Amino acid sequence: MLCFGVRMSFESEALISNIKRQAKRLSKKLSIPLGQAQEGVAICLYGCDSYSDLLVKIKAESFDTSLIALSALSPNSEIFLVKILASHLDSIIGNFEKKFPDSNIDEEMVISLFGLSFEQFKLKIST
Repeated sequence: MLCFGVRMSFESEALISNIKRQAKRLSKKLSIPLGQAQEGVAICLYGCDSYSDLLVKIKAESFDTSLIALSALSPNSEIFLVKILASHLDSIIGNFEKKFPDSNIDEEMVISLFGLSFEQFKLKIST
């Protein structure tokens, strides 16, 4: 089991709960069905082939890319997770633009999927 700090558990159930919240936020923001949002989160945020692929990787603790670690990102997370998001933000936005071409997804929207405000994000990456 990976342990990157005390603020967020890397237990698969906690990570899956986070991913479900991210998908619900995306579903609301884009006014799309939850299933479509789950696929979008898996493909665009995590670089997985599908939502079920993402769940398999989480349950198997297969953190084969740093993107999978983003499943632990929440407002109280360690700074390194915010920095992982910052380093991949442009490609994540590009992925969303390909999957949801007319959705006008920007930095603030992607950051909000993790329950972070844009101000919190900027403050955390500046430290």
